[in-house]
Amino acid sequence: MRKLRTAIIGFGKMGKIRYRAMLKHTGYEIVGLCDIHAENLAGYQEPVFSDWRSCLEYCRPEAVVVCTFNNMIPQIVCYALSRKIHVFSEKPPGRCLEDVMQMKTVWEQHPGLKLKFGFNHRYHNSVMEAKALIDSKMLGEAVCARGVYGKAGSAEFAREWRNDIGLSGGGILIDQGIHMIDLLCYLIGDFTKIQSSSSQLVWKELHTEDSVFAIMETDKGQMASLHSSAIQWKHKFDLDIICTNGYIALNGIRTSTKSYGEECISYYRKDLHAKNGNLGEPIEHTFCFDTDESWDYEMREFYDCVVNDEKVRNGSIGDAYRVMDIIAKIYSDQADGEEKK
Repeated sequence: MRKLRTAIIGFGKMGKIRYRAMLKHTGYEIVGLCDIHAENLAGYQEPVFSDWRSCLEYCRPEAVVVCTFNNMIPQIVCYALSRKIHVFSEKPPGRCLEDVMQMKTVWEQHPGLKLKFGFNHRYHNSVMEAKALIDSKMLGEAVCARGVYGKAGSAEFAREWRNDIGLSGGGILIDQGIHMIDLLCYLIGDFTKIQSSSSQLVWKELHTEDSVFAIMETDKGQMASLHSSAIQWKHKFDLDIICTNGYIALNGIRTSTKSYGEECISYYRKDLHAKNGNLGEPIEHTFCFDTDESWDYEMREFYDCVVNDEKVRNGSIGDAYRVMDIIAKIYSDQADGEEKK
């Protein structure tokens, strides 16, 4: 297995998660770690840096994994691409659609390089099963979906960097709801019509939203609803997909905290003649998963893209643009609503 010389910029929680997945893969040679907080780098044997430019110039990696604050992502990504370095970056792809366009412009100047963004929810077992069901057409065509992704915030929520709009670009939507938007696009299609409302329903002191409701529609007439919330109080992940001949339900998602419950997918075939019992109670097929290998699958795919010169299938710059375009429209609706007030 060829070793891929890789540096990690940003070595907080996400940087360490990526580090462990890369070590497990064994194809990565980690040649440098960078973080502005020295305590995050203590105890590691790899060369460590406090300045990301110094890290990239000294280590000369083939690839870089970017796990920084959102506002730093475009600058680092563009710098790396301009030096012919393949890039894997955490989501969100910057703070706004303009950030995505900036990275896209530089990447188009270096089309041989791989640029991938971390939408790890696509690699969860239940999501992969749902994608296979939809693609098989066993339940017909997907026509609508309902997605709810909510968490409780925290005692320090109002002071977290994720709610500093200068660092993050927004609130709960761009932090967590972005995953649900990506899944809705991935499983249903391209949404071109959007109606939404976002606000501070509880965290009144925030300059970012704690709740978002959106209704989205594709050019084919497929519909989806989204509720992204920082005031769910009990962590929740639910995604229902209605097809012409059946129904798919994703409930819970496996995480390190296990706070979102057991990860399960159930599907049901349409049974209007109640052959299997009472009307509205078709036979249930349920699969549950007690492991989360999404980080491993994602880093494996990035390695294969670079080493085997494969196309980025998940988390491409096109995926990044599509998601951030929707987020931009939702935030635009919020701004328009505030002006009217």
